[in-house]
Amino acid sequence: MVATVLDVAAGESVVLLGPSGCGKTTLLRLLTGVTLPTTGAIDIRHRRAAILELGSGFHPEFTGRENVFLGGAVIGMDDDQIREKYDSIVEFAELGPYMDMPFKTYSLGMQARLSFSVASSVDPEIMIIDEALGAGDGAFIAKCFERIRQICDSGATVIFVSHNTYLVQRLCRRAIWLDQGRIVADGDPATIVRDYEALLRSVAQDEAMARNRAALARFEDSPTAPDPGLP
Repeated sequence: MVATVLDVAAGESVVLLGPSGCGKTTLLRLLTGVTLPTTGAIDIRHRRAAILELGSGFHPEFTGRENVFLGGAVIGMDDDQIREKYDSIVEFAELGPYMDMPFKTYSLGMQARLSFSVASSVDPEIMIIDEALGAGDGAFIAKCFERIRQICDSGATVIFVSHNTYLVQRLCRRAIWLDQGRIVADGDPATIVRDYEALLRSVAQDEAMARNRAALARFEDSPTAPDPGLP
């Protein structure tokens, strides 16, 4: 079996690209310790914060306020640190009037706001983010990406999954293209995004042609289709 080694240096900003089911989320789960590897080893030596799915680590019956303390504890903050950052967490999430309501009553966008605000408040050395931010509104997503840019500029390591190739090229210095759990390409984001999007277009064209051929074949086999031998 061929071993694959993937090194991410401190301070790198890396995006994972690839079609659904290619292994992006699995890799993030391995990096955060949510999933354990069946073979090989993962060596991480710095403090991590992660958003793998909306409301990850939050209790649906707890209020937003209670979940700030719960989520903060999960990522390693003590009560004093959470109290110190509580106001800034709520301000960033823009959920002040809703903090004493149960988390389960929040919309997906509200859950995304609070999840991201708590996770990014810890000043992590490593920030790991799945595509969960897609549920927020446009203005808040822009706000989140600005926070990610600030984290990148601070010297932290950022690893995230995104299908927004424009923002990927603005934020990241490295892209990793995955397919069926294997690395297809690793390097300059602009080059990899170009090649990846070219493949997507080619696949879409092939699928469209296959659908057209199948539709034509069904029409020709139909008993109502005109006989080509008739005048």
